Amino acid sequence: MLSLLLKSMRSRIIPTSLVTISLMASMVLLLSIERIQQGTEEGFNQSISGVDAIIGPRSSSLELVLYTVFHLGRPTNNITTKTINDVKQRSDISWLVPIALGDSHRGYRVIATEPNYFQHIRYGNNQPLTFSKGAPFTELSEATLGSDVAEKLNYSVGSEIQITHGSIESIGSKHDDFSFTVTGVLNKTGTPIDQAIFLDLKGYELLHLGWKSGKKVFSLEDIDLSSLPPDALNPKTVTAAFVGLKSKLTIFNFSKNIREYTEEAISAVIPGIALSELWSIVGLVDKGFQLLSWIIIAISLIAMVTLIIASLDNRKQEMTIYRANGASPKFLAAMVICESLVIGLVAIIGAIILVTAVTYFATSQLNLALGISPSFKWISLDEIKVFGIILLSGVLSSLIPAAMVFRKNLHQALS
Repeated sequence: MLSLLLKSMRSRIIPTSLVTISLMASMVLLLSIERIQQGTEEGFNQSISGVDAIIGPRSSSLELVLYTVFHLGRPTNNITTKTINDVKQRSDISWLVPIALGDSHRGYRVIATEPNYFQHIRYGNNQPLTFSKGAPFTELSEATLGSDVAEKLNYSVGSEIQITHGSIESIGSKHDDFSFTVTGVLNKTGTPIDQAIFLDLKGYELLHLGWKSGKKVFSLEDIDLSSLPPDALNPKTVTAAFVGLKSKLTIFNFSKNIREYTEEAISAVIPGIALSELWSIVGLVDKGFQLLSWIIIAISLIAMVTLIIASLDNRKQEMTIYRANGASPKFLAAMVICESLVIGLVAIIGAIILVTAVTYFATSQLNLALGISPSFKWISLDEIKVFGIILLSGVLSSLIPAAMVFRKNLHQALS
């Protein structure tokens, strides 16, 4: 049967190939969306890595993650440096990195922190932050740039930048009395780190010496910075702090103890849990694309059945020859079903090979451009189930033309 079937399909190579390509393209779309979704979710959940908890003012965990990790929105409150120092003394903490938010530069967020930020904060699968140029800041007048900031604003090591007061650019609110020198540019990570500017906490505090209630009271140019007392630039408050614990087994107990801190209303958010919760909201968009892919596959299956039905009238001579050589109506109906099965199998194999090849060669480009790292694999168990459903649907839909062939040839045989 298979030999006769392949010869029959070869005689109708052009329409059969078009239907196969159409079905394969729809499967490529479905498989690509599935793998991009998985890569996006993994990248989303790994926007920050190596951080066991984020300490911030008591608020929604999603809100805290949004403005500390994704640099979206504004902090509702700050926490005192005294509280941060108290927490830092805990025996279960391995390291703690404070950050202060609030200012910007030409639309990009400024993050004031300590130099050890670049040592402890990681991304992806626990990958460290590395530099394409220069090194991290070490002085209060130095700045480090994310890759997107440097690329889009054409900055490099040695460039001078001025910071704008507030997270939104506005006329007359620039810190134009003090400039920062760029000392380093980070390699691209595909995370919000690429779109951030990093300053020293003391430099950030220096910027605001002459400001009160969001307005400049006096210029730093009128101050002899060398005459300032040593503790004048120690920040009184910070926005949040990233924490690494000595043992991950203590994370829930640590979070509970932070919530019960009596000196100030603070909380500790576990990034992994908060990111999963956030993805459950953001991931709804991908569900819509998956639905669209299934609709396209359904259309392709309908086109395949339509082609088989349309070709039946043109295959009268072929069917007559088969009948003359002793083929039964069941044999002819089985040939129609097998034809849809062969088309489905060829489409599935083609889709797997194409998507896997593209994944292999384009992973680095996707990671650099979009921060997406689809995992390289031939096929997963979930994908086998999906293709099984598609193949079964194709076989079931081919029962219509198979029944038509069976009834027609059975009627002719009885006649």
